[in-house]
Amino acid sequence: MLSQKFNADILTLSHGADRCDLIPGLGGSIAGWMVRGQSMMRSATDFSIATNDPYGMASFPLVPYSNRIGDGSFEWGGKRHTLTRNFPPEPHAIHGVGFDRPWQVRARTTDSTTLVLNHRPGASWPFAFEAQQRITLGEATLHIEMSALNLADRAVPLAFGHHPYFPRGGAFLKFRAQGVWLVGDEGLPSLLVKPFDKFDYSNTMSVARGEIDHCFVGWDRTANISWPDRALALEITASEELPCAVVCIRNDIGGFCFEPVPHMNDALNRPKGDYLMPVIAPGQSFTAGIRFRAIKREPA
Repeated sequence: MLSQKFNADILTLSHGADRCDLIPGLGGSIAGWMVRGQSMMRSATDFSIATNDPYGMASFPLVPYSNRIGDGSFEWGGKRHTLTRNFPPEPHAIHGVGFDRPWQVRARTTDSTTLVLNHRPGASWPFAFEAQQRITLGEATLHIEMSALNLADRAVPLAFGHHPYFPRGGAFLKFRAQGVWLVGDEGLPSLLVKPFDKFDYSNTMSVARGEIDHCFVGWDRTANISWPDRALALEITASEELPCAVVCIRNDIGGFCFEPVPHMNDALNRPKGDYLMPVIAPGQSFTAGIRFRAIKREPA
């Protein structure tokens, strides 16, 4: 896992020999998770921590929205909102506000913690909310319970997902989905494909097959990742509030992403259709959960 140099910034959960390192001050991120000595997610490096790079973490929260909002702009309640572009040189806003801000520790035990972020209206997002992550380490399991409370005085878009990275070398991925929104040159969804042979992971497929950054919709909320040279595989299950999954496989990233999320990319700029942004009433919350479970790898 991580060196002792940055332990002042790291909150470590433990359950038997298993451990999970969190960095509340860096986007409420997960820095690493180990089961029986095996890293189940891509582990953050000391360099990523020292440079405050959320993209170098093992996983980070996506709140109040997932992926991109085209041109950092959307209309709500008859008003056009323009957001800070936070992923130059792209013209879009991406991943919400939670992943690069400090979270507060509200509660902590040996194997569980609750992290909280309070957001006030600003250039990055116009509506107030309180986000909460309860992260629990169990026997070969990691459970993330997410909630986002609408503090605005009207119904507003509000959602919560997570953005984990996994070791890419030799990895295989399996899950079922009803379709996939292909990303165009602008980084936004351009075409819904059904069926989708080239991107069909219903049979176990190597992630080395090709680079993608697409949003799968209507997945069955169960996915499996395995590595032939590792003893443990990974099972991912998500609650019904997370019907989409973004899969990002790029050669310039030292891992690949399988992100359970609540809506399709650029959902706020799509006035109708399926998999749009949840709309939450004042004083109500969006809630969702993801469970990661290490399992014995099946023989090839």
